[in-house]
Amino acid sequence: MIGILVNKSPTVLFAGLGASAAIFSLVFKDPLVSFVAGVQLSLNDIIRPGDWVTLADQKTDGIVQEIGLITVKIKNFDNSISTVPPTVLLTNTFKNWREMVESGGRLVVKPIYVDKASVKQCTPEMLDKLRQEFPVLKDPLSGTTQPPTNTQVFRIYLEKYLEKSSEVNQQMEVRVAQMEITDRGVPIQLYFFCTNKDNKEYERIQSDIFDYAIGILPMFELVLK
Repeated sequence: MIGILVNKSPTVLFAGLGASAAIFSLVFKDPLVSFVAGVQLSLNDIIRPGDWVTLADQKTDGIVQEIGLITVKIKNFDNSISTVPPTVLLTNTFKNWREMVESGGRLVVKPIYVDKASVKQCTPEMLDKLRQEFPVLKDPLSGTTQPPTNTQVFRIYLEKYLEKSSEVNQQMEVRVAQMEITDRGVPIQLYFFCTNKDNKEYERIQSDIFDYAIGILPMFELVLK
C-alpha cells in the first residue's frame, strides 16, 4: 500500500528500511546493549541497591546506589562515585558481598609462616610446661603414642582458642591446618568466620587474633619466618 501511494517498488522500500535499521543499530548500539544488560541485572537479581560489590579491577569497591537502564552508580569506600555500564557487570567478573552480609560470619583465611628449622618434637618437659601454661591442652595431648611436634601442639591450641572465642562464629567451620611448605617457611593457616562483618571491627578482630598467635609462638619454641 505504501509502495502504491509513493509510486515506489516495495523492494526499494525494504532496502531502505534495512539500511535505516543498520544505521539505527550502529548509532544506538551501546545504549541498547546497556538497556538489555540493565534489565537482565534486575530480572536475575544479580545486584540490588545497597549491595556491596567489588569489581575485578579492584578500582571499584563500594555500595550500589542506583541501578539505571544504562548505568549503575556505585559509591566507593573512599566516597568517590563510579558509574559503570551494566554490560561490565554481565561480561566481567565482580564480587557481590550480599550473601556474606546476610550470613552469620565473614571469612578469615590467612597463614602464619613458621621457620621450618624451629619445627621439632616436643620433649616431656616441654609438654608439661605447655600443659601448665595452657590447661586446654591437657586432654588433647594425653595418651599420645609418640611425642608431638611443636607445630602440632601449636595448631591444636590455636583451634581450641578459636573455638572458645565469642568473636568467632562457632556454627561455621573453624580449622587450623598446616599447608604446603614454601620458601617462606611452614604456613600454619587459620580459617574461621568473624561474627562482626563491619569492615573496621572485622579488621580489628582478625588483627587481634593474629597478634596473639604470633605473640605465643616463642612459648612453643617456634620462630616466625
